[in-house]
Amino acid sequence: MKIVYTKRLEERYNTNPVEIPDRVRLPAQELRGYEFVEPGQANIEDISRVHERKHIERVRARGLFGPASLSAGGAVLAAELALEEEPAFALIRPPGHHASRDHSWGMCFFNNMAIAVGRISNQVKKVLIIDIDLHFGDGTVNIFRWNEDVNIVNIGAIDMGFEYLKLDGERYLAGVAAALDRLQYDVVGVSAGFDTYVEDWGGLLYREDYQKIGRLVKEGAEERCEGRRFAVLEGGYHPDLRYCVKSFVRGFE
Repeated sequence: MKIVYTKRLEERYNTNPVEIPDRVRLPAQELRGYEFVEPGQANIEDISRVHERKHIERVRARGLFGPASLSAGGAVLAAELALEEEPAFALIRPPGHHASRDHSWGMCFFNNMAIAVGRISNQVKKVLIIDIDLHFGDGTVNIFRWNEDVNIVNIGAIDMGFEYLKLDGERYLAGVAAALDRLQYDVVGVSAGFDTYVEDWGGLLYREDYQKIGRLVKEGAEERCEGRRFAVLEGGYHPDLRYCVKSFVRGFE
């Protein structure tokens, strides 16, 4: 199990005040003892595979290309490690799942998961993306809408149907298990948002639930795709984020 991380991800940039460096700095401290690997910036070819040039230039004009491309590079490295059958967690910021081809919102700029999947798409046939963030990963869905080789499951996310309001922890975990059981995949990527935490905005899952989710993904991947799995950090804004991440990684490793 490897943690993709660099101190450069702690740099401040112009964004919502809740998107603070401690979101990665403190989990990195909790994860001491794991092997850390440093990412570089995603190259323009990988970013352009997912995003239109006008969007890339908007991000650049806002002075955000550096942090956004570094975060995407972390996701790419995690995906590449997964193909080597080395589970990886990309502890990155800014998040990405609200970034579409030509626009973004929600503190996202480039779609880290989509860029990672695009990078490995010539090496795998089927990809499963499980998004456990509180909010619907609209950017990822928009990017892969017409791609039959990429399945995306947003577990009970807050969207127009407000399915999230009908869930409890047990049903949430059942949704993860069902996705892993019914779909075909050669690699699993998890958009790991932790704002579903009981003390965060979502008010639903406990720390131990994230370990269970990590374990479900691990078991599904080991059964169906030789263990190939990776995860990237999305949302999560409570001070306990560090413990939620650590719990997920313990199950995922």
